[in-house]
Amino acid sequence: MPAQVKGKYNTRQRKKLRLGEFQELGFDVSAGMAKELTQAEREAFINALIDAVAERGLLFGGGFNGGFEGFVVVDALRGSVTEEQRESFRKWLEARPELKDVVVGPLKDAWYST
Repeated sequence: MPAQVKGKYNTRQRKKLRLGEFQELGFDVSAGMAKELTQAEREAFINALIDAVAERGLLFGGGFNGGFEGFVVVDALRGSVTEEQRESFRKWLEARPELKDVVVGPLKDAWYST
C-alpha cells in the first residue's frame, strides 16, 4: 500500500473509503456489434449475459449504445474481481456471435478510476 494512503488514513477510514488493502478492483468491457440485433436477439443476448455474469459471481453495469460497453465488479459486499473471473468473462464475450472487436480492460480500482 502506498505510504501516503497508510499515513493519511487510519484502518477504519481506509476500509470505509475502499483504499489501500481495502481497494476493490473491476474492469471495463466494450465490443462492437457484429450486426444489428432484432428485439428477440437482443433479449436473448441480455438473458445470456445475465446468466454468464451471475455464474462467475460478477455484476455488470452498462448496455448498448451503438455497441456494447460496461464495467464489471464482483458480486459481493466487498471484494475484487479476480484475474480468473476477468479472463473467463473475456472468453465468454469473445465466443458470442453477436459481438466483434471485444476489448476487456485490465483490473483497476472500481471506486476511484476515471
